[in-house]
Amino acid sequence: MSSYPEIPLTGSVTTSVLVNIRQGSPSLQAPVAQKLAPGKTVTILAAVVGDSVEGNAHWYRISANTYIWAGACSAASPPNITASPQENSIDLQQIPLVVDLYHGDEVTSFQQAKNAGLAAVIHKATTGTSGRDDEYDNRRIDAQNAGLLWGAYHWGTAANITQQVDNFLNYARPDKNTLIALDFETTPGNQMTAQGVKDFCNAIYSELHRRPVIYGSNLLREKLGSTRDPFYLDHRLWLAQYSAHPTLPVHWDSYWLWQYTDGPHGPAGCRSIPGIPGNSLGHLDCNYFPGTPQDLNAQWAS
Repeated sequence: MSSYPEIPLTGSVTTSVLVNIRQGSPSLQAPVAQKLAPGKTVTILAAVVGDSVEGNAHWYRISANTYIWAGACSAASPPNITASPQENSIDLQQIPLVVDLYHGDEVTSFQQAKNAGLAAVIHKATTGTSGRDDEYDNRRIDAQNAGLLWGAYHWGTAANITQQVDNFLNYARPDKNTLIALDFETTPGNQMTAQGVKDFCNAIYSELHRRPVIYGSNLLREKLGSTRDPFYLDHRLWLAQYSAHPTLPVHWDSYWLWQYTDGPHGPAGCRSIPGIPGNSLGHLDCNYFPGTPQDLNAQWAS
C-alpha cells in the first residue's frame, strides 16, 4: 500500500500520450517499470499527490506500488470515490492547519495562532480588475514573521481576464512560496464564466509556471458542466462544502483542501483559532487538509 496521502478510487483512465509507469513512488525520479502507449485503458486504485509535472501534482496508483501521472490520462469511466481510511480518520476537532481570511476578519496575533497549531493562511488579495484588500500587505508580513505559510486568492468576476490577472499579480506579488488560488463563487450580475476560469488559470500559468488552486462549492457543478474535463485535474481543488461527507464535482478525483465551515455552518468540529477572532459575528472559515503539516509545506506552492 502506498505511503503517500491518497484517496481510494474505482474507475479507469485512458492514456492520452506515451506515459511511464513509475515503480515505488509518484515521482519523476522513481524507476520506470513500463511504458504505456497512447490509448491504453488502465484501472486505477487511488488518486495520489506526488511530483508536480507542468504544474499538476496529481497521480494515480494503479497497483500496490506503481503510479502514472494523471496529466497523461483522460477518464475512460468517471472514477468514484470509495469509502476510505482517510475519510474515516478525519479529525475536525483539532485546530485546522489552514485558515482563509479577508479584511473583514479580525486578527490579533498570528503568533498565537501558529502556537495553537495553525500552519497556513490564504488571504484575499483582489477582486475583479480593481478591487484590493487593504489588509493583505501588513498581514502577509505578520503571518510570515510568525512562521506561517502564505497564500493569496483572487475573487473572479465577469470582467476582462487579462486585467484581472494584472490586478492580482501587481497587488498580491506572489513569490515562489506563495500559494495562488482562484475564488470561483456566486457573484450576482458579475459572474465569472467557466471559460473565464480557464483563461485566468492559463494566464497565471503562463506568468508563473504554476497552476492556481480552484476554490468553489456548488457553483463548480452548476457552471463547469457535467462532462468530465481533464483541464481541471491539472488544478488542485479547494472545496467549500459544509456537510459531514463532502461530495466532489465530476472534474476532480479528490479535494486538496476542504473548507468545512464558515463558522455557523458545517459538521461538528473546530470553528475558532486563538489569535484570529474572525468577523464581527465571530465567524471564521476553517479548512481541513488531509495530511501532515510537513505534507502541506511540501505541496503548498507547487
